[in-house]
Amino acid sequence: MTDTPIDFAKKLNTLFETKIKPDGTKYTQEEVIQGTKGVLTRAYLWKLRTGRAKNPGFNVVQALADFFDIDINYFRVSEDEEKALLEKARRNKLVSEVALRASMFSEETVLAIINMMEYIEKNRSEKGESQET
Repeated sequence: MTDTPIDFAKKLNTLFETKIKPDGTKYTQEEVIQGTKGVLTRAYLWKLRTGRAKNPGFNVVQALADFFDIDINYFRVSEDEEKALLEKARRNKLVSEVALRASMFSEETVLAIINMMEYIEKNRSEKGESQET
């Protein structure tokens, strides 16, 4: 499916609403402009967010995808696929957080955590619960 400029604007605005900084706040336009290292200007980002820019180039789309830490295909997919990509990115961030925190514990503690995870998985599968909830 090929997205219209309005779809691109909607998707970009969704990123501004849903992607948050580690401190829990939303990114500002200025942070995005600075984070894309000169690829975007304030005026062009405004045009993208309002749908006035009709055809962003690959380097712009890639810079936005890199900044928001998402797959570049997010801007090309349907809404259902978009939700799946955002969920996958959220889940990957959580998995990375678990790995980072686990690295601070002793091997014995990490093994205990793995055992707890296996116990939870076993009980959920016995009850027929989904592992993604």
